[in-house]
Amino acid sequence: MSDSEVFEEAPAPKVKAKKPRKPMSEERKQALREQLAKAREKSNEVRKKKALAKKIQKEDEQAKIDETIAKKVLKKSAVDDEITALKEEIKSLKASGGSNEEVKQLREELNLFKKGLAEQIEKAKKSQAKQSEPKITMKVEEEPKKNIETNTKDQDVKPKEAEVATPPPKPVEKKYKTCYDKRRGIIKIPIN
Repeated sequence: MSDSEVFEEAPAPKVKAKKPRKPMSEERKQALREQLAKAREKSNEVRKKKALAKKIQKEDEQAKIDETIAKKVLKKSAVDDEITALKEEIKSLKASGGSNEEVKQLREELNLFKKGLAEQIEKAKKSQAKQSEPKITMKVEEEPKKNIETNTKDQDVKPKEAEVATPPPKPVEKKYKTCYDKRRGIIKIPIN
């Protein structure tokens, strides 16, 4: 190529102009705003219903879990019998037209029993959580004892089972990248 050659510049691609929209009338804008407001109200209602349904389902699941724990761990305690007896007594007082003070007193007593039951359930949950922690058991054999007088070994050595807590997590090993340097030779660089 010589210095005298001149390159022609490529023509820029033509950009197709978009057609402008027709201006929207105020009536149409207002109608669209009303539609948007209605749609937002409707979607908020739907969201609230779904949230409430999820909350109710969660509470039901929690109640079922508490009930199964109470049945399994407590196995029908005396507190349950007291609660049912108090409920029946309250019903009979209401039916016979007993005084409100007696009914209030029985309700307070019922609430105390319920609180006690709830505390027992919480204790059971905590103990259940402690029991579910993994424990490693190992058999440890003792060295046979030497009898000084006869120089014989005891034959009655039995392995003992010892509980060992779970080992701590292993430290993270550092990773290295190997590179060659002219002055230092092969080097390792830590990667974070």
